[in-house]
Amino acid sequence: MDITVVLHDCALDGETGFAATCVEFPEANGQGETREECIANLREAVKEVLQFRREEAEKFLSQGDQLQVVAA
Repeated sequence: MDITVVLHDCALDGETGFAATCVEFPEANGQGETREECIANLREAVKEVLQFRREEAEKFLSQGDQLQVVAA
């Protein structure tokens, strides 16, 4: 799965490092001292959002239904 990242250089705000948000999962945010560290942090946040959504979906499955994770 590809995600779209909005990457912000915090130097423009007088700070150090980078901050990132994900267009597809706006509740996922990342930060880091380098671009690479920031994006890696964002990837982990996206994984956590997906895991949370799966766990929530499991609560509402009907009898005979099951979740299956597939590659997009």
